Amino acid sequence: MRDPDLIPPGLRDTVIRHVADPGLPDGAAWLATLPRLVAEVLGHWRLRRDGPARHGYSALVLPVRRTDGTPAIVKLVWPHAEGRTERLALRTWDGDGAVRLLAAEPGRWALLLERLDERDLNSESILDGAEELGRLAARLDRPAPAWAPRLSEHLATLVVDIDALRTRDARGTAFPRRLLEAGRALAVDLGSEADIDARLVHADLHPGNVLWRPDPGEWVAIDAETMAADPAFALSPLLWNRWEQAQDAHDLRGHLQLRLDVACAGAGLDYDRARAFALVRCVRNAIWELDATEHPGTAAEITRSITIIKALQSP
Repeated sequence: MRDPDLIPPGLRDTVIRHVADPGLPDGAAWLATLPRLVAEVLGHWRLRRDGPARHGYSALVLPVRRTDGTPAIVKLVWPHAEGRTERLALRTWDGDGAVRLLAAEPGRWALLLERLDERDLNSESILDGAEELGRLAARLDRPAPAWAPRLSEHLATLVVDIDALRTRDARGTAFPRRLLEAGRALAVDLGSEADIDARLVHADLHPGNVLWRPDPGEWVAIDAETMAADPAFALSPLLWNRWEQAQDAHDLRGHLQLRLDVACAGAGLDYDRARAFALVRCVRNAIWELDATEHPGTAAEITRSITIIKALQSP
């Protein structure tokens, strides 16, 4: 008998819009397989469910108990290119600054993880959270393994996408031309650096992806979206998360600059370098949104990227 509460409506609504990577299932096809996948994984690892299903942007999350009663989490990921390296990153970090991986079934895109508190870093003040994110980025820093996607290739693709946008939007009506040109120049310069792919970084490190580990009492990262990159590349997401608080700030420009500066201090990184990566990443985010015109939040998210870029540009 099918469990009507297995797939949260929020997950269904989100995943159904996902565009499949080549050779991988689209959101609707994956959702249709989920009940069978859950049954297989629970049986294989001899687990029993221990609470209501939760979800992230592209994964079903199930609280479970192991045969010895230990609490854990099963994460079933919608198959997509960025998710391929999560288990490898978690094995590399081995619980040091990141959620501990207990087991993995790559063929089913299934992870068995330690269970953390549901409290995330959004429960802290913005500046305390920024400092903690910086410290966590430094803690996760490792030499880049061969399996990690390379930032140099990511930036090369961005340059191609910028050129395509310039061709089809010659007047710069979709995205300000001067910001596009500045982003392109930065992408070319950064992508040509010899050590741009040298370190393993968590590329989606923001307060919602950091949970509390009660024992010994520390913040650790989840949802490991990894890249072989420069460590400063990891700090950008703290700028576009908790956006409502940024908009409420008396001085939005100063507020965003302070967020980044505090994170850089926590990580021991150069502010100007982190700023450069943030500018490039905001251009990347905006172009992705322009290419996903069916998404209802596109216009607001493009405006947000433009706002961040302008706030970080030198006077």
